[in-house]
Amino acid sequence: MRRAFPAGKLKLRPTSPSGQLTDITDAMIYAITAFAGFEAAAALGEEARNTRRSIPASTIGVVIVAGIFYLLVVCAETFGVGRRGISGFARQPSPLGYLTSQYWSPSALWAIDLVVMLTGLGFAIAVVNAAIRVLFAMGRERALPASLARLSSRQTPAVSIGCVAVLALVLGLPLTYADGGARTFGYLAGAGGLSIVLIYLAVNIAAIRAFRTEFRDQFRLWRHLLVPATAAVLFLFPLWGIVHPRSRTLADLLPFAALGWLGLGAIAAGVLRARRPASFETLGRIFMPATDGQGAVRALRASRSTSRPRGGM
Repeated sequence: MRRAFPAGKLKLRPTSPSGQLTDITDAMIYAITAFAGFEAAAALGEEARNTRRSIPASTIGVVIVAGIFYLLVVCAETFGVGRRGISGFARQPSPLGYLTSQYWSPSALWAIDLVVMLTGLGFAIAVVNAAIRVLFAMGRERALPASLARLSSRQTPAVSIGCVAVLALVLGLPLTYADGGARTFGYLAGAGGLSIVLIYLAVNIAAIRAFRTEFRDQFRLWRHLLVPATAAVLFLFPLWGIVHPRSRTLADLLPFAALGWLGLGAIAAGVLRARRPASFETLGRIFMPATDGQGAVRALRASRSTSRPRGGM
C-alpha cells in the first residue's frame, strides 16, 4: 500500500485546508478497505445452523479482534520509531522490514516477507470465496442468470468460480502489465474501497428503514437509529473526497467505476422487481425467521437444502 502511494504524494502538511481534508478522506477509503472483510460472515452465514445468532456473534468478534490487532501494530510501529521518526518511517519501502532490521536482525527479513505473502494470499482467498458465494446465491434466487448456481459433479459452483476468475484476470492483467503490481493494487483498492463505502452506507440506511417499517416492534432508538445514522454520516466524508479530488489522475477517476457498478445494480434490481416480483421479495429471506405468511420462503429454504455447494463455499 505504501509502495503504491508513497508518502511524498500524500503530504502530511498540505498547503490548504481543502487539501488537508482530501488527504483525510483518501486515507479513510484505504483504511476502510484494509478493515473490510468482517462482513464475510453474512455471505457464508447460510451454512450456519442459527444464522440470527452466529452471524452477529462472528461479525462483532472479528471487529473486536481486528481492531485490537490493528491498534497493537500501530502502537508497536509508533514506539519503534518514536515521534520524530514517523515521517522517515512512512517513506520506507518496507516499514515492517525496517523495524525487523532495527530490532531483530536483517537476516530475519524473510520471515516478515513470508508472513506478508501468506496474509495477502489469505486475503485473496477470502475475497474470492465471498464473491463466489454471493454470485452463487444470486444465481440461485434468479437475481442473476441461473447458470451461476450450477454445481459441478463435485458439488462446487463451477460457473461462479469461472466468472470470478475471468473478471480478476480481465481487470488485473492489463493494469499490472501497464503500471506494475503495486500501482495496480492501489488502483483496484481505491475502486474497491469506494464500493465498500457505498455498501456500508446503503446497509446503514436500509437498517433504519427496515426497523422503522417491517420490524417496528423490534425497534430500539440507539441500536436502529442513532448508531446507523452516525455511521452513515461518517461514510459521507470519503465520498466527499472522491467527488472533490485535487487532481484528475487515473487513481482519482477509477473509483467512479464503483458508482457505475452501483447504477447497474440499481437498474438490475428495478428490472427484477418489475418482471419477477416474487423472486425480488424473497431475496435475503433465508436469514429471517419464517412466519405463517411466509410459505414461499419455507419452500425456498427447502429447495436450497438440495442446492448448496459443498464445504461451505
